[in-house]
Amino acid sequence: MPILHSMGIKTTLLCSGGLLLAAAGPLGYFSASDVVSAVRKTWLSDSTDQAADTAGEYVADAGPPPTDAATNLPEAQYPIGHYRAATPSLAEALHFDVTVPWITQHWPRVSTGLPHLQLQGYRVALVTGTELTDVAGSLTYYFDARQQVQRITLRGATGDPRVLIGLLADRFHFVRRLTNDPGIALYEAVDSNDRPSGKLKIRSAGVIESSKPYTRYEVDLVVDRAE
Repeated sequence: MPILHSMGIKTTLLCSGGLLLAAAGPLGYFSASDVVSAVRKTWLSDSTDQAADTAGEYVADAGPPPTDAATNLPEAQYPIGHYRAATPSLAEALHFDVTVPWITQHWPRVSTGLPHLQLQGYRVALVTGTELTDVAGSLTYYFDARQQVQRITLRGATGDPRVLIGLLADRFHFVRRLTNDPGIALYEAVDSNDRPSGKLKIRSAGVIESSKPYTRYEVDLVVDRAE
């Protein structure tokens, strides 16, 4: 009987791990440990979304689960309706013209019920690619009553933040600001009325390990629709 009980616990843990890793996107992008640590940390600790613990989950129903051997996970460990949609690039993800259907088409699991001011949040786990300049973390879109995105937040990790910085500078006019904290690189944006419209904080990870090059920097981004 103890053996059966132990096997049941192991099965439960494996299934739970499968759901978390499936939410993070294709596992080939980062090592499993990097994905778990980066996505779990940002998904559960986003201070701008304190209602996340009670948020609902939407599971897209788009056909049978994948059997791609590259995932190294059996079919039974995927949630019902899980599918392998193309993961958006960083440039595609950081757009204010996205819609709720677009979100649910690209991510099999979406956390909802994340109120912020008068906005409704939809959170997903983002892994943008295989390069050091790619990002893994928690991405949240906030929609208003007209179903337009008004705010985007991104908390995660990257091995090299230069692509993210360049994208924000070109698209949203982020510029570097000096701070009193030498451990933080701060970038900010303002709208046409000189009101703050975005902030990016970059800091080195608490511990930098050569075996985990994709998590050398922690990024914390908030960008609002400019008027």
